[in-house]
Amino acid sequence: MKALCGYTLIILVIIPAVLPAEGPYPSKILGNGLEVIVVENHTVPLVTIEILFRNGAFIESPEENGLTNLYDNLFFKANKILSTQASYLARVRELGMITGASTREEWVHFHATLPSDSLGAGLEFMQQVVEFPMFNIDEMAREKELILEQMDRQAANPGAQLNRAVQQKLWGSTFSRKDYQGDRQVIREATLEQMLLMHERYGLPNNAALLVAGDVSPKDVFRLARKQFGGWEDGPDPSRTNPIPPMIPLAANVDTIVTQPVTTARLTLAWQGPSVTADVKGTFAADVLSLILSQKTSSFQKNLIAAGVLEADMFYLTQKYVGPILINAACRPDKLRAAHEALLAEIESFAEPEYFSDKQLANAKTLLEVDAIYKRDEASYFVHELGFWWAIAGLDYYRGYLDNLRAVSRADIVNYVNRYIIGQPRVTAVMVDRQSQQELNLAPGSLLP
Repeated sequence: MKALCGYTLIILVIIPAVLPAEGPYPSKILGNGLEVIVVENHTVPLVTIEILFRNGAFIESPEENGLTNLYDNLFFKANKILSTQASYLARVRELGMITGASTREEWVHFHATLPSDSLGAGLEFMQQVVEFPMFNIDEMAREKELILEQMDRQAANPGAQLNRAVQQKLWGSTFSRKDYQGDRQVIREATLEQMLLMHERYGLPNNAALLVAGDVSPKDVFRLARKQFGGWEDGPDPSRTNPIPPMIPLAANVDTIVTQPVTTARLTLAWQGPSVTADVKGTFAADVLSLILSQKTSSFQKNLIAAGVLEADMFYLTQKYVGPILINAACRPDKLRAAHEALLAEIESFAEPEYFSDKQLANAKTLLEVDAIYKRDEASYFVHELGFWWAIAGLDYYRGYLDNLRAVSRADIVNYVNRYIIGQPRVTAVMVDRQSQQELNLAPGSLLP
């Protein structure tokens, strides 16, 4: 879960901020299946209301790639209650509200922040947004153009180009299920019927959570949530009516060359890592090892710097449908070959008994815990983290995170690297300028062992 330093990636970076199961994040499930979760924080007189669905890129075939991105952009518009955009915007101004929406690999969420004395009105507003959207053909056309413009800006980012190339190789024919940005042609040709079908299948209370964070009391939240959302009709469980097939494992080592007008060479190695449902222990080991290797005192950092690497980092993103493991490095183009060889040597050493010390192991756990506690302070940020964990793993995983983190042993880390990294199929990707590519004689297959 550690953030990447020096890389522009389209990845939601989240560090768990958790307390024990009996901690101050009470939750209740309404009769229609909607889970209501409260984060009480009286620091400022504000409240953030978030509604999220277990939806996102993971449900998309190549022919549907981008529909969830468009779907979330069509909310916070006129709806069947506030039936004109003018009346909708007037209500937003009246409540002093800031709204937002986002789609990622495994969630779609909508949130609004407003003064806490308007909690009831805010819940009513959010209920109208998610239960009674009014998909409009003109609004849809405008949102398509905005999304395509965002994609154009992203395409101009060299780091994003490298990341996309890595992900395409890592996930192969199932790449659409990780690509929450989407395919341009799919977005252009999307129809209102597709949006309505998605909302019918996934916009259900039994596929959703309502999180309320800030200057509130759980008692008030549960009472108002039951009043406002209790009549929202549930439907068939989408995980049963539209089951998700398993991700296709990477069968062999592959490589890719990305040519961009850059002055610093970038090297990425990527593997398919643990699933939070299939290998819970592996996800904790992944977090700890990533932080150990990212510390400047680690053998990993010292040895790579000696080989000419300017910066390096390891990253694992917890996911239900297989999380990626990435090691990224930057160097001068003329040091690329040496950096690659040094990186491969380091990887082979990951399972050696003395590769990291007991002190480094303990420090990594402490740093993760301190960072988690620090990030709890801002309710409007923390509510998004809590929503992320609810969507991919559930609150029990989240609430037990620190205890399981503290329990990670050296043997757990060795098992993790042997199962997912050492000797396992990987993607090797390089980004250089065209002249350096020619001078280094880089071509498809040239980075494979």
